[in-house]
Amino acid sequence: MRQTALIVEDDPGTRHVLSTTLATAGIDSIYAENGAAMWQQLNEKPDVIILDLSLPDVDGLELLRQLRQTSEIPVLIHSTRSDEIERIIGIEIGADDFLPKPCNMRELLARTRGLLRRCQRSSAPRGEMRRLHFGDWTLDTASRELSRAGSPATPLGVSGYALLVAFLEQPFEPLSREHLSRMLKREYVPYDRIIDVHVSQIRRILGKQADGSSFIKTLRSQGYVFIAQVEASN
Repeated sequence: MRQTALIVEDDPGTRHVLSTTLATAGIDSIYAENGAAMWQQLNEKPDVIILDLSLPDVDGLELLRQLRQTSEIPVLIHSTRSDEIERIIGIEIGADDFLPKPCNMRELLARTRGLLRRCQRSSAPRGEMRRLHFGDWTLDTASRELSRAGSPATPLGVSGYALLVAFLEQPFEPLSREHLSRMLKREYVPYDRIIDVHVSQIRRILGKQADGSSFIKTLRSQGYVFIAQVEASN
C-alpha cells in the first residue's frame, strides 16, 4: 500500500523538489500552500507531514501546536527558520524531526522514511501486543497510549513513543545518544540536541517517581538510563 506525504509549503519550486524526491521511494505527495489548506488536506489521511514554518496565513509553530491537540501524525519540519531555539521549540510542541533549508534531499528522504517505518512498527502484530507497567504508568503497545490510573491517555508522538519503548525494553541499561538516534532511524550527529529535547519531553510527561527521583537519569558523556522496574502483561 502506497504512503502519502502532505507537503505544507507555499513555494511551488520547493513543493516540486520535495514531491519528486519522495516519488523515488514510492511515496505519493499532496500539497497545502498555507495552514487553512492543510486542515482540508488532512481529510485525505496522509501518513506524514513535511511542514514549513513560514506560511502566509499562520506561523508554522502555532499550526503544529493546534495539530497536536487532535492528531499524532508524524511531522518533519523543513524550514529556513532553523536556529537552535526554533528547533527546540518545534520538537517540544510536537514535531518528530527538524531539517533546515536547504538540506540534502537524500537525508530528507531518509528521515521521512524513518518516520513512516516508526508508524508501521507501532501497529504491533496481535501476538506481540502487550502492556508495559512502571510506577503508576502503563504503556499499551497496541494502541500506543500512555496512561496512568484515573487519567486520560497522554499523547507521545511517534518519536516520543519510540524512545520510551527503547527505555522500557532496557531498564537500568545505559543507552547512548547514538543508540537512541538509531531507534529514531536518524544519523547520529554529535551535539545535535534533538534526542535530548525528546528525552526532556518524556521526563516532563512522566514527572517524578514516588521517591522524588526522575524515571530517566542522565549519564555524563554516555547518554541516559531508565531507572524504574518495568513489568509486561498481555
